[in-house]
Amino acid sequence: MVNVRDLKESELEFAKSLTDQENWSNSIEDWNRLFRISIPLVAYEGDNLLGITTLFDYGNLGMIGNVVVSSNHRGKGVGLALLKESMKRLESCNTVRVHSNMDVISFYKNLDFMAEGMSTLFRLDADMKSIQPFEINADDNIVAAEDYWDEILAMDLRQFGADRSQFLKEINGYLPECSFVALGKGGEVKGFIMAKGEDNRYEIGPWIVEPGCKNWQGLLQSSVQAIPDNSIVDVFVPAPNFRITNLLDSTGYNAKSYCMSMYYGEDWPDEGNICARGGGDKG
Repeated sequence: MVNVRDLKESELEFAKSLTDQENWSNSIEDWNRLFRISIPLVAYEGDNLLGITTLFDYGNLGMIGNVVVSSNHRGKGVGLALLKESMKRLESCNTVRVHSNMDVISFYKNLDFMAEGMSTLFRLDADMKSIQPFEINADDNIVAAEDYWDEILAMDLRQFGADRSQFLKEINGYLPECSFVALGKGGEVKGFIMAKGEDNRYEIGPWIVEPGCKNWQGLLQSSVQAIPDNSIVDVFVPAPNFRITNLLDSTGYNAKSYCMSMYYGEDWPDEGNICARGGGDKG
């Protein structure tokens, strides 16, 4: 019989082995962070660990990610057990979101998730990162994020309708040199960007801009420039956000994979202000 419980810290290597199995870029630091700020679950039978997932409970918003079943235990109801426990843990949320791999969309549809649009993972290869593929001249309004935390959290709350402050502070605390804001004419924050990663793999996000944001491209350029050369840079773009996909297409990024944005419960507001999602709900 498949059971589900909280993941133990001693089982993080198992969790990483499963995301490695999928060729996802989760590092051990990613998993340490997820252990601190998410609700990590593991499926098991007797002494055997079978699969994992991570949940974020932001009050009225829930997110599910990193749903992975060990390759030799698939087709045995492990994923279903993980999702049922996940939905039980998030039952107080008005909306629950997940980004589904394209080949398992029907699995989530059978659990009454609704598909709303395809998201794209773009990648800047290390050789392109080294030559900095585009330049932004008018970047005087792009400044370090450190003095603008209240404004960043307020903007994020407006976009997501939920308090994600712990998640954002974890991301910023690891790579503060990659966090920037774009200021309006009156000094108000009109957009922000962060990144996570280590060694030679990084991911941009969250990257959020509001209408009227001057030089939203400069946020990306500033954050990418702060990442070491010879690094791979991923940007996970929700659909439909054509200005971002057009920018990335024209500056050396390649579309590497796709997934379907899905939700359960109340409908989700327009994502046009989200340029890149960042970690937390993909997988």
